[in-house]
Amino acid sequence: MSNIEVIIPVKNEEVNLPYALASVIGWADRVWVVDSESTDNTCEIAKEAGAEVVVQPWLGYAKQKNWALDNLDLKADWIFFLDADEAILPELRDEMLAIASKNIDEVKESAFNINRYFIFLAKRIRHCGYYPSWNVRFFKRRKARYEEREVHEHMVVDGLTGSLLGHMEHYDRRGLELYMAKHNHYSTLEAKEILQQSATKDDTIDAKFFGSAQQRRRWIKRHIYPRLPARWLFRFFWMYLLRFGFLDGITGLRFCLFISSYELLISLKTVELKQEEMSHGK
Repeated sequence: MSNIEVIIPVKNEEVNLPYALASVIGWADRVWVVDSESTDNTCEIAKEAGAEVVVQPWLGYAKQKNWALDNLDLKADWIFFLDADEAILPELRDEMLAIASKNIDEVKESAFNINRYFIFLAKRIRHCGYYPSWNVRFFKRRKARYEEREVHEHMVVDGLTGSLLGHMEHYDRRGLELYMAKHNHYSTLEAKEILQQSATKDDTIDAKFFGSAQQRRRWIKRHIYPRLPARWLFRFFWMYLLRFGFLDGITGLRFCLFISSYELLISLKTVELKQEEMSHGK
């Protein structure tokens, strides 16, 4: 028994899911696939691999994951959230197994940040501001939950947060068309979130420049980013030059251009939403 259970939220992930499952089946106590009513072979693939499949209609990125924490029959002391387009690499697996083998009270941290490699056009991105890429994914049961945010949600941890040396790998094998469609959808959610936060000034994660990686990103997004002119151009400059994206070669250039275009979509949709608010206000 590893004392670790893995939760994988999915919808129509028959292409990516086999790789995610292969990285956890065989050592995790249980692997939960929380399916949002897929119409492809996602559920069949998960069941054949030995995962436990639970169907839950889509609630939203954070709410779906919190639903899983509240409703799955979790028994292990440690939980890991894995996306269907991710895989746990062997070094990270061994590191987590060593932690979970200890008495739960001997581990002072309640959760751990996990670093991941990002694959774009079949190449691992090592710069561009996308590496290192830290996210809290591994945590003690009942010691962490996702903040209620529409997109790019982070975990709120009750207790200390550490960092591990091993890596995940993010590789969406479904192709650029779906990847672009996903980012088009994300840009709409991000624009709505920007307007909502500017109106409420309410964050479940404290915005601190000298805090954790998540707190620092939130501080920049709250206090600096909204004031920048031509944010998409700044995003390209920051990724390609300041974060050494040029060292990733032609793939780094293409990736920086792609993410900059995503930033442009957010800016345009924010303007559109503001205009809609003003017209409704009249």
